[in-house]
Amino acid sequence: MKICKVVFFCLLLAGCAQAPNLWGAAPAAIPAASSAPRPTQTAPFTPSPTVFVLPPSSTAPFAATIEPTPTITPLPVGIERALIISYDGMRPDAIAAAPMNNLLELIKTSAYTLTSAITIAYPSTLPSHAAMLSGLCMAKNGVVYDKYFMYMGYSKGVDIFDLAHAAGMRTVMVVSKDKLRQLAEPETTDVFEVRYGEPAVAREAVAQIDRGFGLMFVHFAGADLRGHKYAWMSDPQFKVLREGDEALGQILSALDENGLRDSTLIIVTADHGGHDKNHVGTVLEDYRIPWIASGPEIVPGEITALLHTMDTAATVAYGLGFPQQADWDGIPVYEAFGEPRLKIHPESVQWPCHQWNDH
Repeated sequence: MKICKVVFFCLLLAGCAQAPNLWGAAPAAIPAASSAPRPTQTAPFTPSPTVFVLPPSSTAPFAATIEPTPTITPLPVGIERALIISYDGMRPDAIAAAPMNNLLELIKTSAYTLTSAITIAYPSTLPSHAAMLSGLCMAKNGVVYDKYFMYMGYSKGVDIFDLAHAAGMRTVMVVSKDKLRQLAEPETTDVFEVRYGEPAVAREAVAQIDRGFGLMFVHFAGADLRGHKYAWMSDPQFKVLREGDEALGQILSALDENGLRDSTLIIVTADHGGHDKNHVGTVLEDYRIPWIASGPEIVPGEITALLHTMDTAATVAYGLGFPQQADWDGIPVYEAFGEPRLKIHPESVQWPCHQWNDH
């Protein structure tokens, strides 16, 4: 009986002892959290299974499959998508006068010009935007009126939405004027939404960013509407431009939150300027537009060469690796990528793509 009690007591002591460690050594204490900032991941990471082989000292007869910790090593990121933002009727000198602080901050890290970019000589919403997105002068794309006429069809030629759609990208338009439907065929735009007012446009644009996109065009109409009612460079116009600038901040934040900012080419521009209460093309302020490009592969700095609104489509195509179209009047803004100008505009579009029968 005494022998049984001794055996039972020994077994009890063994059960209270620390269990052996399969890795062959006692587990080390968990270190305290470091006060140093954690590096941030700068590129998407796709984990792949890793086989963890136990050290030779282990007697465990198996290997375990585990998921690795995402790498924190910065990876090179190129242009994977493009976002074109147009402020209808925004003169370049209104950016600082308003002021539009988010846009001014963006300019600091962008390739830009506020003095040497112009629109077509019919400086109005629909023809100017058609030239911007099609890469073609008005005589070629056929959008020669500032009103939507169904019988005229959509903008002719191969535009940037045609190319993005053919590449399998999700294409989005969020606009403040329904007549902009004429800019691209419905079958080439996965999403076409009309929203009125800068805050509403911003909310829809952010929602589309959350869903993901390949090419997005965002249009704010406030500056044009207030300009016609109160005059260009008036306090009411400045107020709505500040609303549009706040919307820009929301859009940029959405790109950041979705991890898309570092791989998105962003172009901020306008369709035309204006003076007094119109933009009929009698003064330079009607033609002059801002042109601002930000994103991967963009080299910050001021661009001094003459740019045309048709160059926007060509630059987006260049950034996304799409083929340049032989009939395009626009050419890529090579300077924005830190490259020499490989091509110049033909004489027919030098000032400023204005002949209705120039081709």
